[in-house]
Amino acid sequence: MDKPLADWLIPWLARPGWQLLAAQWLVLTGVGLLASSGLIAGEWQQWERLDEQRQQLELQIAERQQQLSRLPPLVDLEQRLGQRALNDLVETTDLGSHLYQLGGRLLRLQQQDKPARQTIGLQLDFGGLLRLLEELPATRRIGQMKIERQPEGLITQLTLVSSAEVVDE
Repeated sequence: MDKPLADWLIPWLARPGWQLLAAQWLVLTGVGLLASSGLIAGEWQQWERLDEQRQQLELQIAERQQQLSRLPPLVDLEQRLGQRALNDLVETTDLGSHLYQLGGRLLRLQQQDKPARQTIGLQLDFGGLLRLLEELPATRRIGQMKIERQPEGLITQLTLVSSAEVVDE
């Protein structure tokens, strides 16, 4: 402890106490700001990445909306699809024309090639359903039939199997 004080320290010790406290607080505040800026920098970079990602997603959404705006309305697509399904039904069997004549409505048509099956969903009253089943072509057999009573009417789900498939099973 016999060592003399450094020359740069003597003028600091000669200052009034309030200046020493202010200098200490300034140094501590600077160190605190440096430490917190290191912590904030990572959060800031993450926020910038998220902001870039948000902007890219907004661009993608705008592109998709523009593509969707060029498409016809959903109602038109559903009508076309229903008409096409009815046309397919008319082409494969004569059930489509009978269904139309009986006042029925085609709800769903699904065809499978292997095994050759058709799943048909239709809305028809009971008498019309019986007449439609009587007119079923000889090349088709009913694999499964489900009838439900709904508020909008009688809903029937038919699975038609070709006669050759019935023999093979």
